[in-house]
Amino acid sequence: MALELNDPVVTDETVWRKRAEAVLKGADFDSVLTSKTADGLRIEPLYPKVKGNQPLIGREAGSPWSIMSRIDDQNQLRANTQALTDLENGSTGLALVFENAIGSYGFGLPTNAETVVDVLKGIYLDAGIDIALDCGPRGRDAARAFSAACKTLGFPANTVRVRFGLNPIGLGARDGIFPADGRKISQNIAAGVSDLIDQSFAGPFVAADGRVIHNAGGSEAQELGFVLANALFYLRALELGGLSLEEARGMIEFRLSSDADQFLSIAKHRALRRLWSSIEVQCGLQQKPIFLTSETAYRMMALRDPYVNILRSGMGCFGAVIGGADAITVLPFTTPMGLADPFARRLSRNTNLILLEESHLAKVIDPVAGAGGYETLTNGLVTEGWNEFQRIEAEGGIVSSLTLGTLQARVAAKRISREELFVQQKSVMVGVNSFLNDDEKSISVLAPTPTLSKNTVSEFTPLFPGRLSEAFESNHVQEGREP
Repeated sequence: MALELNDPVVTDETVWRKRAEAVLKGADFDSVLTSKTADGLRIEPLYPKVKGNQPLIGREAGSPWSIMSRIDDQNQLRANTQALTDLENGSTGLALVFENAIGSYGFGLPTNAETVVDVLKGIYLDAGIDIALDCGPRGRDAARAFSAACKTLGFPANTVRVRFGLNPIGLGARDGIFPADGRKISQNIAAGVSDLIDQSFAGPFVAADGRVIHNAGGSEAQELGFVLANALFYLRALELGGLSLEEARGMIEFRLSSDADQFLSIAKHRALRRLWSSIEVQCGLQQKPIFLTSETAYRMMALRDPYVNILRSGMGCFGAVIGGADAITVLPFTTPMGLADPFARRLSRNTNLILLEESHLAKVIDPVAGAGGYETLTNGLVTEGWNEFQRIEAEGGIVSSLTLGTLQARVAAKRISREELFVQQKSVMVGVNSFLNDDEKSISVLAPTPTLSKNTVSEFTPLFPGRLSEAFESNHVQEGREP
C-alpha cells in the first residue's frame, strides 16, 4: 500500500500498531515483530525520530577512512608483491599481521627486521600510507623490528604514519597467561612507548582491542566494557610512566570487530565514542575524537558456502563505515580456508572501495544521528557497556578480572546462548544452517589454515577465538587448493 504524506499511519504510532496487529491476525505482536540482542536490548519494529541529537564527531567531514590490507604471508617476496599490488589498486594502508597476533588466524609475519624490510621494499612510507601493526605476544620485538626497518629503508620516524598496536592485555586474555603481573606490565608499556617517542614516532602506540572478546563469542556490551577497561589500564600505565593524561590518551588506538548485524555494529562503534568521552570528562579532559579502527568479524565467517562470506563482510564493512571507523580491514572471504590468494584479496579491497568511491559513504558525518532505532540501540549499548566496564573495575580491574576468570565466564555464557540459538535455527546463517548449497566449488588459497590450538601453559581461562559455524562444519570438508 502506498503511503501518502497525510496518511495518519505515517505520523501516528497507535494507528500503525492497529494496522500491524490486523495483518498479524492474532499472532503475538512481540513474538513476531520484536526481538532482543545478546545483551537483552529490545528491538522494536518502529521508532520515531529523535530530536535534538547532535552527530558524533569522528572522521573529518568528507574525509575517507583508511582502507587497510592485511599482510600476513610468511613468504616475504609474495607479501611484498601483495602490499605493492594493494597500494597500487586502492588500498591506503597496510596492516602488518605478525605471528600469533589476535588477528593472525593461523598465519603472520616473523617478528624480525629483515622480514619487515623485505615486505616493505619499494613502498614509500613517507607518502602518508597508514601502517598498523597487529603484534604477537612479544609486541615490543615487533615494534623494534619495524623501527629498524624504517632506518634500513631510509625513512625517518617522524615521516612514517604508524600505529604500533602494543597490546599485552588483549593477547594475555586470549592465551590465558600474562608476561608479568599488572604492575610490571604497566612499567613495560610505559617503557616501550617512551622508547618509541624518543625515536620521534607519533603513535598511537597501544591498542585497546575488542576483537578478542568478539572472536570468543562475547556480546557487544562485553566487547565495549573490555575495551574501556583495557584502555583505562593503558592510560594509567602511561600516566605513571611520566606522560600527562592529555598526552597519554593520544597514545591509545581503539579496535573493534564489525559483523553482519549492521544495526548493532553501527551502534557499537558509536557507543564506544560516547563511552570514552565520558571517561575523558571524568579525567578532567576536553573531549577529543578517538582513533577507531575496525575489522570485519572472524566469528561470522563460514567454511561452508564461503562466497556468502563476501556478503557478510560487505555488511560488516558498511556497519564500521556508518559507525564512524577511521580505518577498516575487510577479512578475505577465504580466511577460514587459508591464506588469501590475489582474487580474494582483490574482493576484500574492493568491498571498501565500492562503499567509499561509488556509494560515497564518507560524505556525511554520523549519518544515523537522530534515527530512532540507531539512537536507541546506541543508548542501550552505552548503558550496558558501562555496566560491564563497572563490573570489571569492581573485580579489581582488567588484569584481576581475567586472572579470576569472571569476565571469561560471562563471555562463555553469551557464546553458549548464541550457539544454542544457532543450532535450533532460531538464528540463521545462510549456507550453514539454512539454504544449504549442494553444489559447492573448491576454493583457491595460497596455503590451508593450520589447526588453531590453545596455549598449553595457560594460567587462567583463555578467550580462545572461534567461528559460529564450526559446529556445522565438523562433517563438512572444504579443501583449499593452491591456484
